[in-house]
Amino acid sequence: MRTPWRLAVRLAGACLAFIHVVLGGEPSPFRPLPSSESRIPRTLLNMARSIEGQREMGVAGEHVPWLDALLRDLDAEWTLARAATNSAPHEAMARLESRFADDLGRRLGSAALRRLRELEVQAQGGRALLRDDVAALLELTPEQRSKLAAIAAQTDDVAARARAANTNGKPDAALMDGWQRLRKAEDTSMPRVLKAGQSTLWRESVGARMDTSKFDRVHPTAPEFPAGGRWLDERQPRMSALRGKVVLVHFYAFQCHNCHANFGTYNRWRASLREKGVELVGIQTPETEAEREPARVEEAARKAGFDFPVLLDLDQRAWTAWGNSVWPTVYVVDRRGYIRGWWIGELRWQGARGDQIIERMVERLLAEE
Repeated sequence: MRTPWRLAVRLAGACLAFIHVVLGGEPSPFRPLPSSESRIPRTLLNMARSIEGQREMGVAGEHVPWLDALLRDLDAEWTLARAATNSAPHEAMARLESRFADDLGRRLGSAALRRLRELEVQAQGGRALLRDDVAALLELTPEQRSKLAAIAAQTDDVAARARAANTNGKPDAALMDGWQRLRKAEDTSMPRVLKAGQSTLWRESVGARMDTSKFDRVHPTAPEFPAGGRWLDERQPRMSALRGKVVLVHFYAFQCHNCHANFGTYNRWRASLREKGVELVGIQTPETEAEREPARVEEAARKAGFDFPVLLDLDQRAWTAWGNSVWPTVYVVDRRGYIRGWWIGELRWQGARGDQIIERMVERLLAEE
């Protein structure tokens, strides 16, 4: 059992380590999350993309374009890995996180890296206590680690049953609600496993607390449109050339009834938002054989009155690169090229106000510096 004297020594050591990091000395006490760990959410890149996270890391001036370019490179692989169904996502994401952390440390120093690691574990909530590096730092006992694992296992069991019900076409609302309640409760129940001294050390180790759940721009950067893709007319935009503008990208299929319900809104956006510097791009990814015929896609776009660039995504390269899964889906991309939100399905389905939600988001992004 830890004595008060030992606790004081560890607290002093933690404080000294923090001072050394601020001065550019010691690296972060938190190690990269291993690829074998699937119980803990991988949040490092989310924090790196966020406006608040970049501010906390001290990203400014000449470092901004460097960071954006690095994240665009990593996000292209991150999006594909996230959609995989085997062990590949954890392995790929662990590799991408390590690469980002290494590059950040070399570019901005250990203080920036440490702050990113602190935000990473804060965003992981109670599950951060499952980390091996955290267990070592806090000197968790085998009994404590077992209790923490049992709390996570209970939540994961409900989550697995909820996913199975959804996969079988029989969604269970009670299971979904139970899963969400248990996951939220972990952030309170897991820290209760700690002893008083461990709690104090934990608070000291993660730095200044922030509500990471409210961080903005945690989604990946928008993929580039496939090179050599077929467009309906001479307009062949590149996402890189659209930076500096807010961009609305919508996936559709011309024979999709739900997609047709959105067409009028797309045309209204094109007419009303163009003067504000907002670009609209359509991506027609086929679902039926008819939707693979360029002439029929072009005819349908003309009948719909589309006055914006449309990509014929016949080989589904754009669909895959964006990690898209539903017709229709609308993505909102900010002026630095980060995806800021999306709407899946009909914008006005059964009284929904998806069009208004996106329009408010666009206005907010136009006002950002």
